[in-house]
Amino acid sequence: MHRFAALALLVLAACHSAPRGAVIQPGAPTPAVAIERFLGAAKSQDLQALSMIWGTEKGPARDVVDKSQIEKRELIMMCYLNHDTYRVKSEGLAPEGKRVFNVELQRGQMARTTAFTTVQGPASRYYVESVALEPLADLCAGGVSSPRAP
Repeated sequence: MHRFAALALLVLAACHSAPRGAVIQPGAPTPAVAIERFLGAAKSQDLQALSMIWGTEKGPARDVVDKSQIEKRELIMMCYLNHDTYRVKSEGLAPEGKRVFNVELQRGQMARTTAFTTVQGPASRYYVESVALEPLADLCAGGVSSPRAP
């Protein structure tokens, strides 16, 4: 039953739309705001918002990722990025003008830190290009560690 409720929430989030007349511009004005919007979209399980802030130097994911794959990838990211609060621990330069943020996500009593990479795209807008998901695996698992092979 719990999985059904979670699935229903994801479907509702996918159907979420902006108020009439609202102009939604892809990307963010700065790399830090891109991180903020990306994590906000993941926390609220808003697939549409996530596809507008996740992207590459070519633009938002909704325009550059294969349509058959985008929703699957977003659902996986949302699971791993499940958090109550977050804190940017550091920010630095990466190759090709990208920026890397070390961000701590907290869910309940668990806190995990991972790297987010941002990139500048068209019209000087910034996108979250990638997230190291492996350090967040137990956030996705709901705090239950899975047995590891030796």
